[in-house]
Amino acid sequence: MSLSGSRDVDATTRGQIALRGVDGITVTSESDQEVKALLLPYTVVRDARGLVCKEGEAPYSCSVEQLQKAIEKRGALFAKVTIKDGVAVQIEDITEE
Repeated sequence: MSLSGSRDVDATTRGQIALRGVDGITVTSESDQEVKALLLPYTVVRDARGLVCKEGEAPYSCSVEQLQKAIEKRGALFAKVTIKDGVAVQIEDITEE
């Protein structure tokens, strides 16, 4: 698995999510490895605890914009992120620690 942040990164990692520019995130794992990924409108965001959104039934389906606002507001969210070709395709298991 490559952790360089290049467009060909394929990984599933759990860690702290931080915003990176307008359309990206970094995921920093417990071992301090950082993976960069793009956020696109079709990125699937699943929030079982209601930290990002609370519409519908759990697990809640949230938009990328809701995720970005939650990260800006809370400063740190932890999640499992699936990355394919450098794009965050799914973000789930969101917690505050």
